[in-house]
Amino acid sequence: MKKWFVYILMAFFAVGFAAAQDNTPGLEPGSENDGAEQIEALPLEQAPGGHMKPGGRPDMRKRSRISDEQRAEMKAHYEAIHSLAEAARAEADPVKKAELIEQLRAKLTEGAEKMQAEFSKRLENAEADVAEMKERLAKGEAEMAQRVEEHLQKLLAGEQPEHKGPGVEGQRHRPQPPE
Repeated sequence: MKKWFVYILMAFFAVGFAAAQDNTPGLEPGSENDGAEQIEALPLEQAPGGHMKPGGRPDMRKRSRISDEQRAEMKAHYEAIHSLAEAARAEADPVKKAELIEQLRAKLTEGAEKMQAEFSKRLENAEADVAEMKERLAKGEAEMAQRVEEHLQKLLAGEQPEHKGPGVEGQRHRPQPPE
Protein backbone atom coordinates (compact mmCIF):
# COMPACT_ATOMS: atom_id res chain seq x y z
CA MET A 1 0.00 0.00 0.00
CA LYS A 2 2.80 2.39 0.95
CA LYS A 3 4.66 1.55 -2.19
CA TRP A 4 1.69 2.45 -4.45
CA PHE A 5 1.11 5.66 -2.55
CA VAL A 6 4.74 6.65 -3.15
CA TYR A 7 4.40 5.85 -6.88
CA ILE A 8 1.25 7.94 -7.16
CA LEU A 9 2.90 10.79 -5.27
CA MET A 10 5.91 10.63 -7.59
CA ALA A 11 3.62 10.73 -10.63
CA PHE A 12 1.90 13.86 -9.30
CA PHE A 13 5.27 15.52 -8.69
CA ALA A 14 6.40 14.60 -12.21
CA VAL A 15 3.26 16.10 -13.74
CA GLY A 16 3.63 19.22 -11.60
CA PHE A 17 7.26 19.59 -12.58
CA ALA A 18 6.42 19.18 -16.26
CA ALA A 19 3.71 21.83 -15.99
CA ALA A 20 6.15 24.18 -14.26
CA GLN A 21 8.59 23.74 -17.14
CA ASP A 22 6.08 25.24 -19.62
CA ASN A 23 8.04 27.06 -22.32
CA THR A 24 5.31 29.39 -23.53
CA PRO A 25 6.98 32.18 -25.54
CA GLY A 26 6.86 35.58 -23.89
CA LEU A 27 6.18 34.29 -20.39
CA GLU A 28 9.76 33.90 -19.19
CA PRO A 29 10.51 35.70 -15.94
CA GLY A 30 11.91 39.14 -16.61
CA SER A 31 10.60 39.35 -20.18
CA GLU A 32 8.54 42.33 -21.22
CA ASN A 33 5.39 40.15 -21.58
CA ASP A 34 5.77 38.81 -18.06
CA GLY A 35 2.25 37.35 -18.04
CA ALA A 36 0.70 40.81 -17.86
CA GLU A 37 -0.97 40.31 -21.22
CA GLN A 38 -3.18 37.37 -21.86
CA ILE A 39 -2.25 35.26 -24.87
CA GLU A 40 -5.12 35.12 -27.35
CA ALA A 41 -6.53 31.64 -27.96
CA LEU A 42 -6.87 30.37 -31.48
CA PRO A 43 -10.48 30.41 -32.70
CA LEU A 44 -12.20 27.02 -32.78
CA GLU A 45 -14.56 25.88 -35.46
CA GLN A 46 -18.00 25.96 -33.96
CA ALA A 47 -21.40 24.53 -34.67
CA PRO A 48 -24.14 26.78 -36.07
CA GLY A 49 -25.31 27.59 -32.54
CA GLY A 50 -21.76 27.91 -31.22
CA HIS A 51 -21.96 24.87 -28.94
CA MET A 52 -19.44 22.06 -29.18
CA LYS A 53 -19.32 18.62 -27.60
CA PRO A 54 -16.03 17.27 -26.28
CA GLY A 55 -14.12 15.94 -29.24
CA GLY A 56 -15.06 18.80 -31.55
CA ARG A 57 -18.51 17.55 -32.58
CA PRO A 58 -21.38 20.06 -32.64
CA ASP A 59 -24.01 19.60 -29.96
CA MET A 60 -27.22 19.86 -31.93
CA ARG A 61 -29.46 19.79 -28.84
CA LYS A 62 -28.13 23.16 -27.69
CA ARG A 63 -28.35 24.72 -31.12
CA SER A 64 -29.86 28.17 -31.02
CA ARG A 65 -33.12 28.73 -32.88
CA ILE A 66 -32.22 32.29 -33.83
CA SER A 67 -29.50 33.58 -36.08
CA ASP A 68 -26.81 36.06 -35.08
CA GLU A 69 -28.60 38.72 -37.13
CA GLN A 70 -31.85 38.12 -35.23
CA ARG A 71 -29.95 38.14 -31.96
CA ALA A 72 -28.40 41.55 -32.81
CA GLU A 73 -31.82 42.88 -33.81
CA MET A 74 -33.33 41.67 -30.53
CA LYS A 75 -30.51 43.26 -28.56
CA ALA A 76 -31.00 46.59 -30.33
CA HIS A 77 -34.75 46.41 -29.67
CA TYR A 78 -34.12 45.61 -26.00
CA GLU A 79 -31.69 48.52 -25.65
CA ALA A 80 -34.10 50.92 -27.39
CA ILE A 81 -36.93 49.91 -25.04
CA HIS A 82 -34.79 50.33 -21.94
CA SER A 83 -33.38 53.66 -23.05
CA LEU A 84 -36.95 54.92 -23.71
CA ALA A 85 -38.05 53.66 -20.29
CA GLU A 86 -35.10 55.35 -18.62
CA ALA A 87 -35.82 58.60 -20.45
CA ALA A 88 -39.50 58.43 -19.47
CA ARG A 89 -38.59 57.85 -15.81
CA ALA A 90 -36.17 60.78 -15.84
CA GLU A 91 -38.48 63.21 -17.70
CA ALA A 92 -40.08 65.87 -15.48
CA ASP A 93 -42.30 67.48 -18.14
CA PRO A 94 -45.63 65.55 -18.21
CA VAL A 95 -46.22 66.22 -21.94
CA LYS A 96 -42.81 64.90 -22.98
CA LYS A 97 -43.16 62.01 -20.52
CA ALA A 98 -46.51 61.02 -22.08
CA GLU A 99 -44.91 61.18 -25.55
CA LEU A 100 -42.04 58.94 -24.42
CA ILE A 101 -44.51 56.51 -22.85
CA GLU A 102 -46.43 56.31 -26.14
CA GLN A 103 -43.17 55.61 -28.01
CA LEU A 104 -42.36 52.93 -25.44
CA ARG A 105 -45.85 51.42 -25.82
CA ALA A 106 -45.41 51.35 -29.62
CA LYS A 107 -42.01 49.63 -29.32
CA LEU A 108 -43.42 47.06 -26.90
CA THR A 109 -46.40 46.42 -29.18
CA GLU A 110 -44.06 45.99 -32.16
CA GLY A 111 -42.01 43.42 -30.24
CA ALA A 112 -45.10 41.55 -29.07
CA GLU A 113 -46.47 41.40 -32.61
CA LYS A 114 -43.15 40.01 -33.91
CA MET A 115 -43.17 37.36 -31.19
CA GLN A 116 -46.75 36.39 -32.02
CA ALA A 117 -45.91 36.16 -35.74
CA GLU A 118 -42.88 33.97 -35.01
CA PHE A 119 -44.93 31.73 -32.71
CA SER A 120 -47.65 31.47 -35.36
CA LYS A 121 -45.03 30.45 -37.95
CA ARG A 122 -43.62 27.81 -35.59
CA LEU A 123 -47.12 26.49 -34.93
CA GLU A 124 -47.83 26.20 -38.68
CA ASN A 125 -44.57 24.28 -39.13
CA ALA A 126 -45.48 21.96 -36.25
CA GLU A 127 -48.94 21.35 -37.73
CA ALA A 128 -47.35 20.50 -41.08
CA ASP A 129 -45.03 18.07 -39.28
CA VAL A 130 -48.00 16.48 -37.52
CA ALA A 131 -49.82 16.06 -40.85
CA GLU A 132 -46.74 14.39 -42.34
CA MET A 133 -46.42 12.09 -39.32
CA LYS A 134 -50.09 11.10 -39.63
CA GLU A 135 -49.53 10.21 -43.30
CA ARG A 136 -46.51 8.08 -42.37
CA LEU A 137 -48.51 6.36 -39.63
CA ALA A 138 -51.40 5.61 -42.02
CA LYS A 139 -48.94 4.26 -44.60
CA GLY A 140 -47.29 2.12 -41.93
CA GLU A 141 -50.61 0.72 -40.75
CA ALA A 142 -51.61 -0.08 -44.35
CA GLU A 143 -48.32 -1.90 -45.00
CA MET A 144 -47.96 -3.53 -41.58
CA ALA A 145 -49.26 -6.97 -42.56
CA GLN A 146 -46.98 -7.04 -45.61
CA ARG A 147 -43.94 -6.03 -43.52
CA VAL A 148 -44.70 -8.68 -40.88
CA GLU A 149 -45.03 -11.35 -43.56
CA GLU A 150 -41.73 -10.31 -45.23
CA HIS A 151 -39.99 -10.29 -41.84
CA LEU A 152 -41.37 -13.76 -41.05
CA GLN A 153 -40.25 -15.17 -44.40
CA LYS A 154 -36.74 -13.76 -44.04
CA LEU A 155 -36.41 -15.12 -40.50
CA LEU A 156 -37.56 -18.57 -41.63
CA ALA A 157 -35.10 -18.46 -44.55
CA GLY A 158 -32.24 -17.63 -42.18
CA GLU A 159 -31.70 -14.17 -43.67
CA GLN A 160 -31.19 -10.95 -41.73
CA PRO A 161 -34.44 -8.96 -42.13
CA GLU A 162 -34.53 -5.22 -42.62
CA HIS A 163 -35.69 -3.32 -39.56
CA LYS A 164 -38.21 -0.78 -40.72
CA GLY A 165 -40.86 0.98 -38.72
CA PRO A 166 -44.07 2.52 -39.98
CA GLY A 167 -43.21 4.89 -42.79
CA VAL A 168 -39.48 4.68 -42.12
CA GLU A 169 -37.53 4.69 -45.35
CA GLY A 170 -33.84 4.15 -44.82
CA GLN A 171 -33.59 6.18 -41.64
CA ARG A 172 -31.44 3.72 -39.77
CA HIS A 173 -28.94 1.12 -40.75
CA ARG A 174 -27.86 -1.81 -38.67
CA PRO A 175 -24.61 -3.53 -39.51
CA GLN A 176 -24.93 -7.13 -40.68
CA PRO A 177 -23.50 -9.70 -38.26
CA PRO A 178 -20.40 -11.54 -39.50
CA GLU A 179 -21.16 -14.97 -40.98
